[in-house]
Amino acid sequence: MLQRFRNADQGNIGMVFALSLLPVVGMAGGALDYTRATTTRQKLQAATDMAALGAATANSVSSDAQRIALAQSLFKANDTSGATVSASVAGDKVTVVADARVKTTLMSVMQVSEIGLSVRSTAARATSGPPACVLALNKTVNGAITFSGSADFLAVGCSVHSNSRSPSSLSISGSGSVTAAGFCSAGGVSTSRTITPEPRLNCRQIDDPFQSLPAPVTTGCTYPNLVQVQPNEQRTLAPGIYCGGLTIKGEATLQAGVYVIKGGLTINSQAAVSGSGVTFYLTGSGAGFTINGGGAVTLTAPTSGVYGGVLVFQDRLANVGATNTLNGGASTKLVGAIYTAAQELSVNGGSGFGQQSQLMPIVADQVKFSGSTTAKADVTGFNMAARCPSFRARPCSRSDFQSASTRVGGNSTSTSVPSSRALVIFKAPRFASTRAFVSGRPRPVPPPRRDVAS
Repeated sequence: MLQRFRNADQGNIGMVFALSLLPVVGMAGGALDYTRATTTRQKLQAATDMAALGAATANSVSSDAQRIALAQSLFKANDTSGATVSASVAGDKVTVVADARVKTTLMSVMQVSEIGLSVRSTAARATSGPPACVLALNKTVNGAITFSGSADFLAVGCSVHSNSRSPSSLSISGSGSVTAAGFCSAGGVSTSRTITPEPRLNCRQIDDPFQSLPAPVTTGCTYPNLVQVQPNEQRTLAPGIYCGGLTIKGEATLQAGVYVIKGGLTINSQAAVSGSGVTFYLTGSGAGFTINGGGAVTLTAPTSGVYGGVLVFQDRLANVGATNTLNGGASTKLVGAIYTAAQELSVNGGSGFGQQSQLMPIVADQVKFSGSTTAKADVTGFNMAARCPSFRARPCSRSDFQSASTRVGGNSTSTSVPSSRALVIFKAPRFASTRAFVSGRPRPVPPPRRDVAS
């Protein structure tokens, strides 16, 4: 009997079916649970997209902490119960990361109780518009850029930008006209007048465009004492290291090259000065300059090379907090950038000052205008050492991939899935249009929720 029972094969199909039923159910349950997890991930991705976009473009916040809080609030305003969210800010980029776990149904018979999900969205705000020809680098002071008096200011095809977070970062007073292609303040604007175009508030702080510009050699002395060109004197000057400073009261022709000035540069109002391919590097305890352009002053920066497009370069560590004075007139032609990162620049221009200069961007710690000035940023013919600060949108080239984890019996297995997105916001100077690029495909951006983002 036992031998017959051992050799019997009736009912094998039923046994095989019973044994195979378990993996079949597991596979069917896996498809169902994976579909549920995919739907949840899509909802999370949409929520992080909206949160990153809304936080990056919001003009009602001024600090990174406020922008992070706004991103989290926008995310939670969606149906994302059970998900955890975190946000971070790096420069003009806002990144939102969300994690969630989806409980399984039929997959639980395979000892898979949940599916872990993680999604990420990064939005970067940039403005399509003209380059800045006046930039104040100071991040805290009141009136980092100030316009006062009865004289006029005109920025041709370029904008004015203040990095200060002060409520009066950009101050405009007096009876003169102030005109530019755009005004942007990292803080606020103090004025009782109507400015056109309307200044933008809470702009991002932009980096010093010349921060990587190297200093020339400053050791040794080509001219150990103060070099002066006296009234009624005509003299040709050569590049070198002027350890006692340089004062020009008469007529001087400057040969092309770098003039390292220790002790200050002074050009008197009746001086006649000309030079092409010239860069002044101001260093030492008395680093700074005073240019009173009552006479004919025509100075042009090099068109290429290390200091291409740079006319004045102040040592960032020398005589910090000092004030430079530029009193230009109709016969003053300065072509090239004026860069005084650690010093204030006081511009008291006379009628017609700057109109002859195709390129005269000003980058300083602070800039004070109390006279007529025309600023331009036409780099045609110049291979600039650094680009003028610009608000043109740039693509986000980052490609992020997050892992979706599946926990099996306490162990974690991961596969790479494209669950993050890089988004870039394009804004016209007057908010004519806004678009986002998500995973390389353009799509309209919905208007921000007024109850959260406004």
